[in-house]
Amino acid sequence: MTDEAFAQWFERVWSDREDRAYRSLFRDLGRGIYSAGPSVYERYGKPAHQGWFNHGVFACPPHDDRTSWLYVTSGLSNPWNLDRPGRDPSGFSGLGFELVVESPEPANWAVPLLHNLMAYELLVAVGSWPEAELLEYGNRVPLGGSITPDFESSIRWLLVEPPEHYAPSFELASGRVDLFHLVGASDAEVEVARKQDQTALVALLRQGGVWPRTDAARASLR
Repeated sequence: MTDEAFAQWFERVWSDREDRAYRSLFRDLGRGIYSAGPSVYERYGKPAHQGWFNHGVFACPPHDDRTSWLYVTSGLSNPWNLDRPGRDPSGFSGLGFELVVESPEPANWAVPLLHNLMAYELLVAVGSWPEAELLEYGNRVPLGGSITPDFESSIRWLLVEPPEHYAPSFELASGRVDLFHLVGASDAEVEVARKQDQTALVALLRQGGVWPRTDAARASLR
């Protein structure tokens, strides 16, 4: 297997995710991918693979069956760890997941947020912080402040949950890819999960009519 042959296979896997899987799941991928670029990684002060600079985020507008905007990463599931075509022995492609966040309106915070999370996860995957672990379902991600720089939002956390209104995973030639649906929560709402569990917090967000979207302008339910 030549390097060129592997590169062609790699590109086919990448294209299959975007042209088949994403269009089937999300339909309109908007104006194209918003690539992260070197500056996203520089903020972490860790060396980054040049191939990561082409990873990015699609901003998917509403359609007949979805009134919200949906933002999805593309690149975390690239099979960078393989050196020949085939399915990863783990059964998962690349990191094994991509990240999604949904907003009732166009959200100028969504792309940079996903860029930063994507960069961090890639750096974790290559051991930049030996004590850090990759995201998984059931995690709560602290944002360290407002989800948007435009105003002081009550949303300061993201819950990592499986989606219910689109398929939670898809298959590539290199393995399975799970979709991690990120849902915003406030400090007070996260206290519900701390005192009970995340299932109780998800139930609260459902009852409040905000699940599964992340609205930076909404008030806390607690």
